[in-house]
Amino acid sequence: MLKFRAMKRLAVVIAIAMLFAASGCQRSAVSSGSSSDAQSSQSDVSSSSSSDQSSRPEYLFVNPLDPIGIIVPGEKPVQVETYDLTVKVQEARAINTDVGAYLYIPDTLIDEPILTSSQYGSMSALQNIYDRTSNRLNWKKEGTGLGGPGVAYLHNKADISSRSALTPNTVIFGHNTGMPYGQTYTSSITPQDLPDGAMFAQLYKFLDEEFAKNHPYMFFSTETENFIFQIFGVYWTEADPEPPYWSSSLSSADALLVAKSAQERSQWIYEDVEVEPGDKFLTLSTCTYSFTTDLHAAESYRFVVTGKLLDENARLRPIANITKNPSPKQPQV
Repeated sequence: MLKFRAMKRLAVVIAIAMLFAASGCQRSAVSSGSSSDAQSSQSDVSSSSSSDQSSRPEYLFVNPLDPIGIIVPGEKPVQVETYDLTVKVQEARAINTDVGAYLYIPDTLIDEPILTSSQYGSMSALQNIYDRTSNRLNWKKEGTGLGGPGVAYLHNKADISSRSALTPNTVIFGHNTGMPYGQTYTSSITPQDLPDGAMFAQLYKFLDEEFAKNHPYMFFSTETENFIFQIFGVYWTEADPEPPYWSSSLSSADALLVAKSAQERSQWIYEDVEVEPGDKFLTLSTCTYSFTTDLHAAESYRFVVTGKLLDENARLRPIANITKNPSPKQPQV
C-alpha cells in the first residue's frame, strides 16, 4: 500500500514536470515563431489587420509618438492615429511645383496639397494665377468654375524648410465660397457659412462641440517632415487686427500675442492647451458671412482655427478637453 502511494506521488510529480515543460516549449515556440500553430496565428492576425486597414487612406499609420495609446483610468487604452503625408507632398509636387505642403483634418474635406507663394515673391502673384481669374484653378491648375473653391496657400513669408526653421506663425488661407460642396456660383445664392461647403468652409465644423472634442489636431506635412498641431482657438476676428493674425512674418513675441488673443476670442476654452513663449502656431483663415451676407462688407471679417505645434515625442490625447467660452471677444468692425 505504501509502495502504491509512493508510485502515485511520483506519477503526479512527473505529470507536473511534463506540464511545465510543455508550457515552456509553447512559450518558446510562439516567441521564436518556430511553431506551425504560432505561424498560423500570426498569419490570421496579419490577415485581419490587412482587412481592417483596407478601407483607410494609404497614408494612415499608427501613431509612433504614442504606440501604446493613451491610458485613461477605468477605460481601455485608446490608440491615437496620425498621418504620414510626406509622400502626398512628393506626389503633388510631381504634378505642380507650386505645392509646398499638405494639410489634413480628419472627417473634413480639408485633405489636400497646400501651395506656397514664396517662389513668386508675393501672394498676389500666386493669386493672379489661381484666384483672380473668371475660372478659379485648383492645385492642379484645373478650372473649378466661376466662384469655385480654388486653392489653399501659405502666406509668402512662411518658412517650412524644417522644424527648427518653422516660422512662429505659419498661416494658410483657404476659400469659403458660401456654397454647398460642388456647387458653382450663381447670383441667386445668398452667401452663408456652410460646414459642409467646399474648402475652408469645413472649418465651421469646429463650431459643433462634439466635433471639436473629437478632433484635437491638425496634420501638416512638407516633403520631408510631419507636424502635428493641437487646436486651441476657434474664433471670429477682424480681417486686419493688430498684431495681424494673418501674417507669417511675426516675431515670436507677436505670435504669442496673437495666440493669446485667439484664446480670448475662441468659442471653446481648450483646458489642456497652454501657449508659452517660443511656441509655434498654425493658423487657418477663411471668409465668414456670420455678420453680413454682403460680399464686400464680409471682407472685414474672418473665421480662424489655430493650433500649437507639438513636440515630436508628444503624447496625444484622443479627446480635447473643452468648455464653452461664456464671453468670447467679438470682432470690432
